Amino acid sequence: MIFILKYIINMELIDTPNPNAKKILIDKSFSNEDSKHRVLEENLKSLKGISSVFFGPGFLTILKDEDIKWESITEDITIIFDKL
Repeated sequence: MIFILKYIINMELIDTPNPNAKKILIDKSFSNEDSKHRVLEENLKSLKGISSVFFGPGFLTILKDEDIKWESITEDITIIFDKL
């Protein structure tokens, strides 16, 4: 019998007061020591236009460069989350 564990994250970019930042709600058990956390952070930061990724309890915040539009990177962000 094989068990596959996978994080299920309902990826929805939530507006914040900062137009260059979006919040994504995640499972609180998604800890900073988790290898998936590090991989997710590295993959998001590798996207052109993403300047930082911040993990908080139950959420993460993605900050983009001012000259990049959300529409141009949203699909790439979704693809990263689909691979988790």
